[in-house]
Amino acid sequence: MATFNELMQKYVNEDYDTLVKFAQHAMGNLLPACKKVDADNDGFMMVSSLILSAVGADGVLTSLERKFLRDVTGLDDDMISKYIKMYNSKMADLVDTFADNMGTDLKADTAMLIISICACDEKISREETAFIKKLLA
Repeated sequence: MATFNELMQKYVNEDYDTLVKFAQHAMGNLLPACKKVDADNDGFMMVSSLILSAVGADGVLTSLERKFLRDVTGLDDDMISKYIKMYNSKMADLVDTFADNMGTDLKADTAMLIISICACDEKISREETAFIKKLLA
């Protein structure tokens, strides 16, 4: 069985388009659960919290992560900039609580989404690794 670090490296080694597909697939699976906990916003705030927590885990938004967000969400650059400004550290806590209260399949989709976002710039930082481990705990 692969170690956690080997699994993370496997994602880092994936090609960009595959990571986009992973993220889009995971978002599609997560949306119904996000809508349940965020009915007032049709799931938007919960999905946003998932995505922005991954981007904000290390406090650095690389140009490749920005492109990845555009490709996964379909938002243009102006909307991505506005979207990024929505982030606050409470979102990471919300995501952790969300992950703690879901079944194994949805937890796997949450991890796949977060890891795909973190790996899209061909590295996963120490801070991103810590965030992923916290989600999986």
